[in-house]
Amino acid sequence: MIALKDSIGTEFVERVRVFFSENGPLSKAKNFEFRLQQQEMATAVAKALEEERHLVVEAGTGVGKSLAYLTPAILFALEQHKRAIVSTHTINLQEQLLYKDVPILKKILPVEFEAALMKGRQNYLCPRRLERALQQSNELFTGPEQNELKRLAEWARTTRDGSLSDLSIEPDPKVWVQVCSESHICTGKTCGQGPGCFYQQARKRLLSSDVIVINHTLLFMLLGSPDQQGERESGYLFPNDFIIFDEAHTVEQVASRQIGIGISQYGLRSTVQRLYNPRTRKGLFTVMRDAAGVRLAADLVDEVDKFFAAVESSCDFRKGREFRVRAPEIVRDTITGRLTALQSRIAEVARRADDEFLKAELQELGRRIRDARDGIAIFLEQCAREYVYWVERTGKTAQFLSLNAAPIDIAPVLRRMIFREDCSCVMTSATLSTRVTRKRSSIGSRILSKKRKDAPLSSSRIIAACIRWPIKWRNFSRERNSIFLYKEAAPHEAVCSSNSRQHRAASSLARTAFGWGWMFRARRYPM
Repeated sequence: MIALKDSIGTEFVERVRVFFSENGPLSKAKNFEFRLQQQEMATAVAKALEEERHLVVEAGTGVGKSLAYLTPAILFALEQHKRAIVSTHTINLQEQLLYKDVPILKKILPVEFEAALMKGRQNYLCPRRLERALQQSNELFTGPEQNELKRLAEWARTTRDGSLSDLSIEPDPKVWVQVCSESHICTGKTCGQGPGCFYQQARKRLLSSDVIVINHTLLFMLLGSPDQQGERESGYLFPNDFIIFDEAHTVEQVASRQIGIGISQYGLRSTVQRLYNPRTRKGLFTVMRDAAGVRLAADLVDEVDKFFAAVESSCDFRKGREFRVRAPEIVRDTITGRLTALQSRIAEVARRADDEFLKAELQELGRRIRDARDGIAIFLEQCAREYVYWVERTGKTAQFLSLNAAPIDIAPVLRRMIFREDCSCVMTSATLSTRVTRKRSSIGSRILSKKRKDAPLSSSRIIAACIRWPIKWRNFSRERNSIFLYKEAAPHEAVCSSNSRQHRAASSLARTAFGWGWMFRARRYPM
């Protein structure tokens, strides 16, 4: 066994330990058996949640990570009236959690709880926008697009939840973007709280759930900026929540993308074409009968393509889809001035719109044009300090480009957003360790050597860093039964191996990612 602070722990931690013990409810369940590593991980998660600390756990395949963090998370959320947010990177893991692990725990745990999947709001149909799109279909859509709109209208009458996953055939993106839920357009005030709004109904289900499953990308989108998170008194998305990151080895990459800058050629063209598409002669400026806006948008569609063509000619993609931009002004700025003019025109047209719903549509597009203009300006000037800049080919056939910038070191940002005081975050993965030829920073950490995926359970290990301040380092001793035991450590102390490369790297993870912490490592050897 592992001695973190003491061998018994609190009543809550002890209940979790007993649940995963050899004679516990889980071991007695069908098709389950006792696993020491799973018990150790569950106990560590329970302890971190109860003491409102941050925890990093690496546990190899076969440990049973999902049940090891779900069980203490569910019990703690119910007893403390909190919400457990479980964030994953892949849809497969989300489906495993919701359709396999959660049903198992509903049968075994002596409590009742609810779990729900949080989707991005653009996954939901907005009935009000659909109704308006049908009314303005001649000004907004071509003939085939109008047929697609009618198909969506028929589906809306029978759908269960109004989400994309309930559609048998993926809709035309140009039509869906005109009828899906949008944050500044579909609000509780405009769409109401009635049963007709699919997104508001989904939000009600989330608010009544104890466990919310979400993907990393959506989570960081909802978290907002580090300053916004810094203003929160407690919690992350809700005032009384905590986060568990599974597949945490992908957090660095996802966070960098969401926190950084990304200007998509395809996205910018689509935004402008929603105002006016010169090929189809459809758009919101057509609805408003605004000739000046029509001219500005028509000219800008061509200018967007010319600008990105100039960017492409200045890049060398022979080595792959990405090209690093090392100096400012890779091309001449021919577009931000035009975007500013279009934004001003949108604001003018929105001011004289009598229809509040149409005004909200125009204002939303104006915000997107403004964000694109600001992002392009930052990219060309490279004025964001300590950022790396690159151009990337996108699309199924790499026919589009995107301009990107991200912080070189994501660790300080994550400290402000995720590893805050008075909050609790658990990060776990089978592959927090990665083999690299050079030192890299992952959530501000130096990563361990990559563990063989085919390693047997008897050599699985759990590495954790539980946050405390300040930090002191002590060695561990080895017990004769071939299970590492640490010398008793005070809460402000840390334990590590002075002669283990992996453990030194894990110690570095705690120091550099968080600046403070204590940690444990368990390795079970064949008897």
